[in-house]
Amino acid sequence: MNLEWIDIGKLLAAVIAGAIIGLERETHDKPAGFRTNILICLGAALFTVVSARMAGGSAHNDTTRIAAQIVTGVGFLGAGAIIQFRGNVVGLTTAATIWLVASVGMAFGAGQFALGAVGTILATAVLFGLESAEERIAHWRTVATFELELSSSENAAEIVHRAVADAGAHIKFWGVSRTPTCIAGRLIAAGPAWRLEKLEEILTRDESVRAIKRL
Repeated sequence: MNLEWIDIGKLLAAVIAGAIIGLERETHDKPAGFRTNILICLGAALFTVVSARMAGGSAHNDTTRIAAQIVTGVGFLGAGAIIQFRGNVVGLTTAATIWLVASVGMAFGAGQFALGAVGTILATAVLFGLESAEERIAHWRTVATFELELSSSENAAEIVHRAVADAGAHIKFWGVSRTPTCIAGRLIAAGPAWRLEKLEEILTRDESVRAIKRL
C-alpha cells in the first residue's frame, strides 16, 4: 500500500480538529486536555483510514468493522473520565467530548471533510460559547454540599429541614452519623446560588450547629 496525499490530509485535518476542541479542555484544566484530544481524534481517523484501505474496495470486506470498534474503545476512555466525588458525578462533559472527538476523527478518516469541519465548529461553539449560559443557569440552579456538626441534644433532622425551608432551597440528600457528644451530618441542597448562601447563613446562626463546612 502506497502512502497517498489524501490520507495525509485526513490525518492532518483530524489533528487540527482535535487541537481546536482540546484547547477549551486544556484552558479549563480538564483531565483530557490538548494532547489527549489530538491523539483521540488522530487515532480514530487513522483506524478509519486503515479500515478502508484494508478493505481495498472489495464488496466482501466490511469497511466498517474496525471503525465500529472505535466506539467501544472510546467508551472505555470516557468511562475512565467519569468519577463520583463526595456525592457528585464529575467528568461527564470530558467523557462526552472524548466521544465526540472520536466521531470527528472518524469523519475525517472517512474523507468526509465537510462533515468533520461542521462537527468541529459545533463542538467548539458548544464548549466555548455556552459557558456563560451554563454559569447563568448554575446561578439559578446550584447544588451545594454541607458538612455539619450539631448538638446531640437537638433534633438534627428538624433543624436542617427548617433551615432549608426558610432559605427556599430543597434537600437532595441528608444523612447523619451519631457520636456520644454530637451528630455529624452531610447535607446536599439544591436551589439558586443566593438561596444556598442564605441557607449557609441560617445554619451558621443556629446555636445548635457547632460547625459547618461547605464543600
